[in-house]
Amino acid sequence: MHHAQPWQVILFLMLFKEFTQNNFKFVKRDKSLDSIARLGITLKQAKQEILGLTFEHYCRGPVPDTSKGGELWEFGKRIAGKEIFIRLKVVLQHKMAKCQSFHVAEKPLQYPYKGGGK
Repeated sequence: MHHAQPWQVILFLMLFKEFTQNNFKFVKRDKSLDSIARLGITLKQAKQEILGLTFEHYCRGPVPDTSKGGELWEFGKRIAGKEIFIRLKVVLQHKMAKCQSFHVAEKPLQYPYKGGGK
């Protein structure tokens, strides 16, 4: 599988975090909302977890968003003892940062740039 280079992941996260300041959308899917509730956190806390992502949390991407166009980037992070799958997107024409998915991982995630542990 082809992975983005660390600098590309860093660039994506910088742009995502910049857009988040003025235009952030959390796609409210049942699976994500259920996971957030089970973790005992709020949407605001989930957003803060997303803003804490680094290139070491990177799993995969960019991959084509076949339903809406553009690209999706996938990350993982341990929150409250659970591995959480996070899928993010930047919509350049609207300067928007979107969280498409935020749920307990269905299978172990791979972190190509993480030095041991999660």
